[in-house]
Amino acid sequence: MQSRVQHATQWVRPKSARSLLVRELRKQFGQAARAAEEIAEESLAWMGQVQGITLPGCVRMSVPATSSRRYAPVRRRICQITAVDVDEDSEVWQEFGLAVMQGRRLTRWIYEIYRQGGFASLTELAAWANLTPTALEHRLKPIRNLGIWLPHVGGPQAAPDRLALEPWLIRRYLEQGNVDRERALLGITEGAWRRMLRRFTQAAIHPIAAGPMLGLSHIESQQLKNLAFEAQQRDHMSSLVEQLMRDALSSHKDPGENLAFSPAQGQRYLEWLGTTVDELGLRSLREGEMLFYAMSADEGAGARMRSARIVPVRLRFFTPEDALAGYRGASRRRVFELKVGRIQRYANEAWQQAGLLSLPDLGLLMGMHTAAVRRKIAAQDGSFIPTRGRIWNIGARPVAAHRRLRVANANIAGD
Repeated sequence: MQSRVQHATQWVRPKSARSLLVRELRKQFGQAARAAEEIAEESLAWMGQVQGITLPGCVRMSVPATSSRRYAPVRRRICQITAVDVDEDSEVWQEFGLAVMQGRRLTRWIYEIYRQGGFASLTELAAWANLTPTALEHRLKPIRNLGIWLPHVGGPQAAPDRLALEPWLIRRYLEQGNVDRERALLGITEGAWRRMLRRFTQAAIHPIAAGPMLGLSHIESQQLKNLAFEAQQRDHMSSLVEQLMRDALSSHKDPGENLAFSPAQGQRYLEWLGTTVDELGLRSLREGEMLFYAMSADEGAGARMRSARIVPVRLRFFTPEDALAGYRGASRRRVFELKVGRIQRYANEAWQQAGLLSLPDLGLLMGMHTAAVRRKIAAQDGSFIPTRGRIWNIGARPVAAHRRLRVANANIAGD
């Protein structure tokens, strides 16, 4: 199973925003692999702070503006969530398994919503994740058992003894010096863990101004500040905190100031990055829409992923029809129709925009094993679903490509 997951994620990760930045840095700006990775990470962090753009994989959704079960359906606000983080989600899936990846995706949504003044509805989140309410509870149970506070509709209110996920993990690290087991349970990658440590050291270095700097909720920021203050008063923790602070003092740079660039290269890269940001800002995604990168429909069966043309496509992440097939429908404890409907929509919308999604792409979008996506597609005998494998005659049971294209074109003409 692990080898199949690794093979699947290898076909998805080159289409992440980070991987595409790395590719351009190496191709256009002549950067070595390691330098390109570092610059890409700095660039994405900078882009995430630019107002008016929506990074690929992010989507604006209506969520409850209150934790009250009674008023949650009517008191709403718009929040942006990272519906799919291609790099993080695929890495968590490969390293820790699908169930952990699903749990990590859920906690990411819960805290992103809370940081923007909303509260997650677990019923809605279950449908977003293609899970039944029972399956969602199974994913969250190990996290709750650790004593981590999860802010959501109907959940417990914040309290001094209830730490959010990030402060909880930092405290465990300060107490134990190692949190590998906890990270595996929570689906925290090495990159995510480094970012958490960076935020903690910022809270320790700049306790007054740290709130707006960290991008966390007020409660999370305050909990990190309290941890930093307490740790510095304890001998067995203070040396660890001091080392973290020394490491963080020169960690964050403007992407154009990276030492791998000459001054002229840095300026040219910043101009190129600014153009990329402008293009993202002009796309004006509607509520519920997100950008996802797909391989161009013109790339044939023998195309190499690392050099193939990749195109951004708009996908409707979750629709009112999905809600009717899920938590608002008569069969809220069955998600078969919900899964099939979303697979069909994602594949068709990408194809209508000259892109083709592969089974691994659909698996990551859906939070499902590739084999499960394949079974769902095979069960739809009367519907043509234009995946890359079907259009270009790739797979264990190929059908002539010209026949597939003829049927697909007839279906579109009849829509």
